[in-house]
Amino acid sequence: MPTKSDYVPISVATLLPTEVVGLDLFQQEVPGKLQAGHQEVLEKYNLYRASEYPLTIDDLDRLRGRGVHRLYISKSSQPTYQKYLRKLATSAANSSIPLTARAGALNEVVRDVLQSAFTRDNADQTISAAEKLGSLTADIITSDEFATSDLFDVLHHDYATFTHSANVAFYCGMLGAELGFSKEDIQAVTTGGLLHDLGKLEIGEEILCKPGRLDESEFRRIKMHPLLGFRKLAHRTDISEAQLMMAYQHHERLDGTGYPVGQKEDCIHPWAKLCSVVDVFEALTSQRPYRSPMPHRKAIEVLQRDSGIAFDPEILQCWIAIIQRNLET
Repeated sequence: MPTKSDYVPISVATLLPTEVVGLDLFQQEVPGKLQAGHQEVLEKYNLYRASEYPLTIDDLDRLRGRGVHRLYISKSSQPTYQKYLRKLATSAANSSIPLTARAGALNEVVRDVLQSAFTRDNADQTISAAEKLGSLTADIITSDEFATSDLFDVLHHDYATFTHSANVAFYCGMLGAELGFSKEDIQAVTTGGLLHDLGKLEIGEEILCKPGRLDESEFRRIKMHPLLGFRKLAHRTDISEAQLMMAYQHHERLDGTGYPVGQKEDCIHPWAKLCSVVDVFEALTSQRPYRSPMPHRKAIEVLQRDSGIAFDPEILQCWIAIIQRNLET
């Protein structure tokens, strides 16, 4: 009998009406009451749409109306889905494909590519992929029809390092656009966001995903990741100083109490200050092994307490403006 591990969630936002994706789509039947230790057996996945039939606009509207943002495919169908996603994500900017679908597809592709690159711990592959994905992200963010909700609605919020890096990258690009960056700089800051936590690849999952409080030695190890990332990137000629400082300084604070070296104020690169704001916001609003996600309004309140202490006030206020617009839509 198939269990939860045989299915993979996919975003409804990536599914186009009238497009035959070539996948059987399933919907999860959530049981009314789960018995301890029997969740996998009781969770059922019912066929929603067979592979040869496209979804219609009415189908998608009904799913969204019921609050269904995820359907499921069989694990064996992942390669077909990834091929479909890459076609969507790399479609031309003037394509008739809706921007929300392109944004959703790009997010899935970014997570998949980062996961593959991070797993191999190959700096050349990771940087090359980050540059290409940064360019695609900039195309979407600088599009005339782009709205922040296009990305907020399709992002994942688990605690995997590659998911966090993908979200931070999108947020960096959005904040850069709000601050008036050129398209070239939006691409570069997005690429920097994809690479900002590269040093975590040298820290074990038993620490990164520990469900309880870290002990002193574990926390010291975590605090090494900006330096570890710096060492991976410092010798490269295909990384700018601004991108390098995003990896090295994104945990520094204006008051000098951050890490790895306790830099203050103007000694912190502006792009690192930008990355710091969205890095903390993403961490607060995503699932963590030790806590549930924080609502966006609450996360804003937490960030505001450290305005001028940890975070650059102007950069923080621009990010808050983005979040508040999204809350109002």
